Amino acid sequence: MLKKLIINNFAIINKLQIDFHHGMTALTGETGAGKSIIIDALGLLVGSRSSIDFIRTGQEQLKVQGLFEVKSSSPLFAILDEYGINHEDNQLIIKREINRKGRNVCRINNELVKTNVLRQVGKFLVEIHGQNQQQELLDEDNHINILDRFSDDDFQKDLLAYQQLFNDYQDKRSRLRTIQKNSQNLVQRIDMLKFQIEDIDSAKVEAGEDDKLEDEKNQLSNFEKISSALQESYRGLSENNVGVVDALGNVRDQLEDIMDYDKSYKELYDSVNGAYYQLQDNAATIADQLENLDFDENRLDNIQKRLITLDNLKKKYGPTLDEVIEFGKKAHQELSEIDIDDETEANLEKEIQQLQNKLLDLAKDLSKKRHQTATFLEKSINHQLKDLYMPNARFGVSFSSLDDNNLSDKGIDQIQFDLKTNLGEDFKPLVKVASGGELSRVILAFEAIIAEKMNVETIVFDEIDTGVSGRVAQAIGDKIYKVSQFLQVLCITHLPQVAAMSDLQFEIKKETVKDKTETQVSLLDDLQRIEAISLMLAGTKVTDLTREHAKELLELAQGEQKRLD
Repeated sequence: MLKKLIINNFAIINKLQIDFHHGMTALTGETGAGKSIIIDALGLLVGSRSSIDFIRTGQEQLKVQGLFEVKSSSPLFAILDEYGINHEDNQLIIKREINRKGRNVCRINNELVKTNVLRQVGKFLVEIHGQNQQQELLDEDNHINILDRFSDDDFQKDLLAYQQLFNDYQDKRSRLRTIQKNSQNLVQRIDMLKFQIEDIDSAKVEAGEDDKLEDEKNQLSNFEKISSALQESYRGLSENNVGVVDALGNVRDQLEDIMDYDKSYKELYDSVNGAYYQLQDNAATIADQLENLDFDENRLDNIQKRLITLDNLKKKYGPTLDEVIEFGKKAHQELSEIDIDDETEANLEKEIQQLQNKLLDLAKDLSKKRHQTATFLEKSINHQLKDLYMPNARFGVSFSSLDDNNLSDKGIDQIQFDLKTNLGEDFKPLVKVASGGELSRVILAFEAIIAEKMNVETIVFDEIDTGVSGRVAQAIGDKIYKVSQFLQVLCITHLPQVAAMSDLQFEIKKETVKDKTETQVSLLDDLQRIEAISLMLAGTKVTDLTREHAKELLELAQGEQKRLD
């Protein structure tokens, strides 16, 4: 249970220390005084989401501390051992600090822990019921989880075994989808590779082919210019009387006659003689070129078409013809290495079907046990609703089944809570028929049933009695007190009947200190309780008569407590 709560710089709370005890504790006071802020601070201590908005104006950080006394049988000790957190004498000290820079520090028994660890521990310490829990009951998707909370340990073990098998089933289905997707992608890839290979191979590309064709195209495109130039060159070199070769031969002959008279003449002769023979060779080469020169218009057209084909290949597979050839080689290699394993896919489909059959058997067994739990729950809730002055109300649990191919991690069941509030009416979904006061009583009925089975140490009811009054308020007070026989109960209430049923009553007030609003908490003695409950009964003006009524209400509550004990 929660023994001590220390709050610093949280919202309108400056410094606050509250000592709690066993049984039922009521937190009362005017709206806005800070009752729910205390519960928010407690929630923060057991792992709820933090925010710098919680920090008191003008302060740099908030700090919340709690001292808990835990039953030796609590499952949370296994969590502490898992994370190496020391624990002795069944006591737990939790601290949490948040600063304006967003730094969030959590400690359990002075050991630093992450927030998720705090949440794991916190769920075995405190359970808070307020508007969020009403939303939980109004969420039909959560009804199956609520129902399962009332099942026995054997069911929980069976559910765990089912979920482990279900996870394996989901993993294999996911793997199969991946293989099928990959197979489809591989088929598409094979088609693409085959197209690319055919595209390149059919062209019969040769290395350097494009350069050779470009040269040949240039020759054919400029045939007339080349022919004219070669003819003029040949005439200039070789025609009689005016040919350069003949003229150079005459020069050579003249130099030959005098080359023996001087060394320089000999060098000049050698040079001219070499040029003479070189020009002769050039003339012969030009003559050969002229003889072989031929213009084929069809050849030029074919070359241009071939170059277009090669250019298209280069655009698709590489900027050069060498890269096109290399691309084709790699495509051949990749195609040879691709392997579609049809056998693996078939085996996996077989395993999935076998798992699905096992899951269906387990899910049907879970469903059978859920029906038994639902019968117990319906009977128990209806009994509780009678105590809460809903004698004609009937609570029911409706079942529907999922398709065999669409199993969930809970099995085949879909659960819906139903309610009929008056005789002669049909069952309708709880979310559509329950008013605020009725919903509060249904929640309390659930808590009263489950109180003995809960693994938490403390339960908080945050204005769960909203929307009720009179004898219903007294019935809710009785029910909360009954829950407090199994758990420590903290109850925020505006109802005098509920407050009177508590073992202890704290009054929360707002005060102005140095131009700042602060929340103050006082543990009320017997006389102060009379005054506080008088104010809850009368509103603004307390009279001797209301004090007598308050005193009588407290005396009646003591008698009711003895009856319930």
